[in-house]
Amino acid sequence: MSIGVTRDSPTWQPPTAAAEEVVTEALRELACWLYLQLEAEYDHLTSGEAIEEGIIVNEYTFAQGGLRFG
Repeated sequence: MSIGVTRDSPTWQPPTAAAEEVVTEALRELACWLYLQLEAEYDHLTSGEAIEEGIIVNEYTFAQGGLRFG
């Protein structure tokens, strides 16, 4: 992950010395948290319980060979 920090200043002042480090760390922490949330949701949606619930709720039926029937 690459992050560049600039300052939108009408007088073209550069960012403060620690600004890039602070912003970069905050964005990396956010990215990590978002990844963990997505991973947890994926694990939930692909769990056996969630798949079984989807089959029941949608009233799917299957042939003996495993293909969806109907």
